[in-house]
Amino acid sequence: MKAAAAMLVFVASSVCAALVAGFAFGGLSTPLAWGTLGVGAVAGFATWRLVPSGQRRTPNAWDILMLVIFGLVSLRAFLWLIYAVGDEWRILSPNNLGDISLHLDLIRYLAGGVGFWPDSPILAGTSLVYPVGMDLFNALLALVGVPVERGLVWVGLGGASLAAWALWRWGRAFALAAILFNGGFVGFLVFQTGQITDFQNAVAWKNFFLSMVVTQRGLLFALPAGLFLLDAWRQEFFRSEFGVPAWVCFLLYVAMPLFNVHAFLFLSLVLACAFVVVPARRKFLLAFVGAAFLPATVAVYFVSGRFAASSGLHWAPGWMADGWAFWFLNFGISLPLLLLLAVRIIRKPDPETVCFAGTGLAVFLLCFLVSFAKWEWDNTKLFLWAWITCTPFLWQMIARWHPAIRALVCFLLFFSGAVSLLGGLDARHGYKLASRSELATTAKFLADVPLGDTIAIEPNYNHPVILLGRPVLCGYEGHLSSHGLDYRASYDALQSVLQRKPGWQKILPTLNARWLYLQGPPPTLQPIPHPHELPH
Repeated sequence: MKAAAAMLVFVASSVCAALVAGFAFGGLSTPLAWGTLGVGAVAGFATWRLVPSGQRRTPNAWDILMLVIFGLVSLRAFLWLIYAVGDEWRILSPNNLGDISLHLDLIRYLAGGVGFWPDSPILAGTSLVYPVGMDLFNALLALVGVPVERGLVWVGLGGASLAAWALWRWGRAFALAAILFNGGFVGFLVFQTGQITDFQNAVAWKNFFLSMVVTQRGLLFALPAGLFLLDAWRQEFFRSEFGVPAWVCFLLYVAMPLFNVHAFLFLSLVLACAFVVVPARRKFLLAFVGAAFLPATVAVYFVSGRFAASSGLHWAPGWMADGWAFWFLNFGISLPLLLLLAVRIIRKPDPETVCFAGTGLAVFLLCFLVSFAKWEWDNTKLFLWAWITCTPFLWQMIARWHPAIRALVCFLLFFSGAVSLLGGLDARHGYKLASRSELATTAKFLADVPLGDTIAIEPNYNHPVILLGRPVLCGYEGHLSSHGLDYRASYDALQSVLQRKPGWQKILPTLNARWLYLQGPPPTLQPIPHPHELPH
């Protein structure tokens, strides 16, 4: 308990201190990185001294088994998160090719001394729209000498370790299984095909570990920190077993938008529900949320591009459903179990179950009716929190059933996800991200280009200019769209130039970029004259 709290506070304090330093000094540097990490270390040590150990919980055989499986899976996923084979940088999972490219871009961009709040490195002329907390922490590590690729692996392993502890503390073995093996019935295709693969990658309800924990780097902090807060509030409001200092919960809560806005939204909904069902703590909750309102709003203000990012909020009944088979293949018995849990809450409500499972069930229903982003699949980022929060209460219900029924339910609930997890971590996988020699050549090629100059490139997700952290006119279209950026005009103008469409010479000077880089071979770099620089 003490060590986990200390590590979470260390990361949150380092990132918050780095933001303050970035604003105060116009960007980050190696001395500032050492200083902000030092602030985090002091805060972490203070947390370790002040947080109580809490009631000791002894894992049973199932807990130990699931912790071992989670550890082995995490080692496989993060030791090979990004790795070198000859002249190539490779990625284990195809789910992570686009995501890891964006994170490499952000880490090197933030470590390059860019002023705060930074402009977007993937769309010139706009503010950065992304919860950069985890990438900012890796940028601090890079500034103090940790190679970026190695830092990604270390932080991934550390975050996975904290997540395993937090999941076990929140819902024991069942919660660990729920995030490793979530799924429906599509994985039963293994009996038809005879092949173990990630069957869920082709459907909407994907394996959470592969699609979220490995790819969404903000969850490396948000998942353990969010579960830590949920457990602390459970003990504080309903069980009175121990008390985490309020300032620790406050820091983790207000820092959460910097890492994962969906986690912050879900935690806020839990607090709102607690205000309703725990009258005795309303004064405390008003003070807590009131004090957190300004710093948390400021954090949301910046990660949303000063509230400029388009949310894409729209009515979407049925979520991504395409016929009744969708529910059967994607969710299997998950939804019937959650429905049974809802009936149980209605028939025998108790404040703790209503606060946590009730919030989770309400978010589930809301996400089936409303899409919170342009890309409807992004609702999964809320589904994850709803699902994990319900797990202890689901198990309380299932544990009362006959052992044979209980075993059958767990098999049907987790088999598909287990098959997908095995397939997704298959040793035969490995996908080329970039050529190491091309990255080195491109770095030398751009050595004389000022770090802040915008470069127009072919907008590929793994373009070497992007992987080196240089700001570009337009990055990968999938990232631009998912971030809710208004990119179409710049993107179309860039394509006209790259494809040499009629009139491209007149369009080139209007691009909001200083250089045009073409990979070749051979690569070429030419300055882009601005309109006022052209001869009359």
